[in-house]
Amino acid sequence: MLKLGAHRAAVSLLALSLAATGVAVIGSTGTASAAPHYSSPGKVQVGYTDSATPKIAHDEGGSVNMPLGTWQDEAGGQHTSRIYATFDLSAYEGKKIYGGSVFIREYSAADCTKRAIEIWRTKPVDATPTWKRPPAPLAKIDEILTPQACPSAYITFDIAAAVQDAIQKRQRRITFEIRVPEQYEADPSYGRRLYWYSSVSMNVQYNSLPTVDNNNLYNGGFPCTALKPYPRLSGLANVINVVGSDADEQDRGRIDTTVAIWPTGQPENRTEFTDEYGTSGRANSPRIPETALVDGTSYVWQASVGDGRDVSAWSKKCYFTYDRTRPTSPTITSSNYPEDDSGEQTPIGVPGVFTFSGNGDKDVAGFAYSWSELGVPACSYSGEFGQLECTSPFDGPDTVRANRPGGSATVTLSPDRYGPQRLYVRTLDLAGNVSPTVTYDIFVPSTAPTVTALSGPPEWNQEVRLKFSPAAGLTVNGYEYTLDNGEPQRLYPDSEGYAYLSFQASNVYGHQVTVRSHGDNGFVSSEGNWSVNFGPWPGVRSEVYPAGWEPAGGVGVPGEFAFSPPPGWTEVAAYRYTFDGGESTELAAGPDGRATITWTPTAAGWMTLIVYAVRADGTVSDDSNWYSFLVADTA
Repeated sequence: MLKLGAHRAAVSLLALSLAATGVAVIGSTGTASAAPHYSSPGKVQVGYTDSATPKIAHDEGGSVNMPLGTWQDEAGGQHTSRIYATFDLSAYEGKKIYGGSVFIREYSAADCTKRAIEIWRTKPVDATPTWKRPPAPLAKIDEILTPQACPSAYITFDIAAAVQDAIQKRQRRITFEIRVPEQYEADPSYGRRLYWYSSVSMNVQYNSLPTVDNNNLYNGGFPCTALKPYPRLSGLANVINVVGSDADEQDRGRIDTTVAIWPTGQPENRTEFTDEYGTSGRANSPRIPETALVDGTSYVWQASVGDGRDVSAWSKKCYFTYDRTRPTSPTITSSNYPEDDSGEQTPIGVPGVFTFSGNGDKDVAGFAYSWSELGVPACSYSGEFGQLECTSPFDGPDTVRANRPGGSATVTLSPDRYGPQRLYVRTLDLAGNVSPTVTYDIFVPSTAPTVTALSGPPEWNQEVRLKFSPAAGLTVNGYEYTLDNGEPQRLYPDSEGYAYLSFQASNVYGHQVTVRSHGDNGFVSSEGNWSVNFGPWPGVRSEVYPAGWEPAGGVGVPGEFAFSPPPGWTEVAAYRYTFDGGESTELAAGPDGRATITWTPTAAGWMTLIVYAVRADGTVSDDSNWYSFLVADTA
């Protein structure tokens, strides 16, 4: 359909009169927010030919208003011109074309009572042709034969069919010829000029077809499958994630996703559910009401996506079986770890052997167990596309499959703590449904290794040496320890069962060590712990007068007191100290930042030594060490 518009100032005045002729008045075209979309293809060439210069191509340029039809120059010479415009269609490959228009604006006309303009599609060219060698015409596309709104008319030609044909034939360029019809072309009264500023322009109304990614379909937190036996899904079976895409930026946030679902073998019971305003390239989630699913029924589903104008093909089919029935609870027995109320002693250094039974319930596929309360299987929207991801019931730790449906499983376990302990067990089915939890209570003697500091009270930035000793009655083949919550490490014992750990005390806040022993029979002991905390003050040590409540030394007995830098201090120039609030004394530190004094008490009883560290610039530590000790009455 041809559309013609007058200059903007005249549009409202012409609307009624032009409507009577069947010619529509339009304004400028904006970019739509929803499909289909408008855009202007890039220009390859725009120019005109001249019969008076048949071997010369005239490209548009400057402020020259291009001639159309027959016209005379200032010297009275006669010319006939046609206008050619070529556009690049490569941006529309694979897109659906809804429309296309070519726009021109008249600047002047020889006779405003006459107008006859045709637009033809020709074989595409790369450069403006000459009058002598014009491109071969393919088809006339549109024309205007009405004289309204002359001069300065905005004229629109409908070239949608030509663009659709070019796209279907994978042609990346399209060329148009604008001319006066053959029967009028030699008549100067039909001649006119096109406004140089408006040139020849084109827009295309298009839409990129949305697509479904068949490799990224999910339900219940698991990838789509058509393989038998169909996966059994429980309470999240109604959560379906579909990754759909649309190449149009304007449609990225308005992807509509539809899921069709029906019981296997019953396509007549197909039901569709739609979720609007999803995101292109992300997992969108049309949620099926859980009430739409029947326990024990197998289903097939597929999905499609749309952008408000076009809809993708249906995806491949996905299958699952809906299972909401909980299995029955297990029974627990042990061949060597008696229940706490039996009165029998739990053996030391021997792993417990526990047997879980599904008691013949065919729905029982296995068991989950723990020395603490059992958690809920984890699911999260953590997938690459934001889809729900769940773990298989037997992918997690502390699970074991039954030897057959409804059968049993035996595990060997070492309690991780001592004292009264409780083993929690429940059954699992293939859908991840769990039974009520059953418990088994035992009493576990302590088997934790002993940790001894061989280097005395630890100091910051000094070596710490620890000794690991096995619990009484245990024979060990190794120790597994962690330092400051790091990765577990292994140490091997000497012939007496001891192992030794050495490290630099580099953390200003202190260190923590946990350790368990391992036996040849697979037994793992309860956990032993050792820790040290460093205060933000100078260190003080004395062999003769150790801090604490025990009387030491005596009146007249000299003792050495060693001062060390506060944690994190890399330089100490001196130490400032007082005994029991007496006169303050400053003592220079050695190159290693340490210093030692010798002091002899003159009276028995409590004594407090207060020590500050001093830097080379004279600044004093904010915190002091209040070192308290008890001087004995006699030596």
